Amino acid sequence: MNRSTNIFRTVAILTLCLLVFLIFNPSSILADEGTSTTETDPEVTETTLPPETILASFDGQTITLGEFNQLWEDIPEEYKLQLNKSMVLDQMISEKLLIQEAKNMGLEEDEKVIEQIIEQIRKITEQILVQTLIEREILDKVKVNDEEVLEYYEQNKDSFTEKEQVHLYNILLETEEEAQDILEQLKAGEDFSEIAIEKSTGPSAAQGGDLGYLTKGTIVPEIEDVVFALELEVLSEVVKTDFGFHILKITEKKPETVKALEEVKEDIVQTLLPTKQKEAFENLLEKLKGKVEIEINEKALK
Repeated sequence: MNRSTNIFRTVAILTLCLLVFLIFNPSSILADEGTSTTETDPEVTETTLPPETILASFDGQTITLGEFNQLWEDIPEEYKLQLNKSMVLDQMISEKLLIQEAKNMGLEEDEKVIEQIIEQIRKITEQILVQTLIEREILDKVKVNDEEVLEYYEQNKDSFTEKEQVHLYNILLETEEEAQDILEQLKAGEDFSEIAIEKSTGPSAAQGGDLGYLTKGTIVPEIEDVVFALELEVLSEVVKTDFGFHILKITEKKPETVKALEEVKEDIVQTLLPTKQKEAFENLLEKLKGKVEIEINEKALK
């Protein structure tokens, strides 16, 4: 079964499953414990079983583990959260029974049905043809070369630059007088983290004033100007901001670094590739349109 046909079938069965799920309690679909059934519960089927293993048999027909797994894998993950394998298997059985009943009624010979089948085959064929053309002429041929990667890297180095960082500790106080008093205690040898826990009104108080690593350009300007000029483990003077009065120190500095080209090469390729593919597709369409004379009835279009 080709992929396009399989997708249509998956959608059809998925629709049936969701309808059943919305209308009935899912437990009503499952066979009661002890009820005789020819179905093997796919929830407990060993994954090591071969694909030709019979999962269900009925009226001379069978569903193999391979058939079931192929359909199950095609169901989007978000829908699987609302379903279980027993529901999907039940709908596969229902589909086969409906198909058999349609055949028993002679619908295969019905002219309207035949016309619909031919039309569907035509549409699927056209979709596969277009899909294959795009794969061969666009997806398989359009690549991002090393020169393009290097050019993008050089022109966008800011995007691959990790700015300077500091590991910052902060004690926040409400008044300048209190902050000056605490600063004197710290200079006299009191432990920064203990005082932060006891006195700081900032959100990092419980962590001993530890704000973690902060990047240049992301901090309040009044504080940033101070902390990126501080030496390690040296106390700042009292810094006033709209939040209050701060006493700051840093325990580590990370200098600005630029990621190596090889480290970001694949990211650059994935950034450039869609644009190149789009351009190639537009060029292909322009080339094809240029080979023919297109007449549009503007009056009828309105």
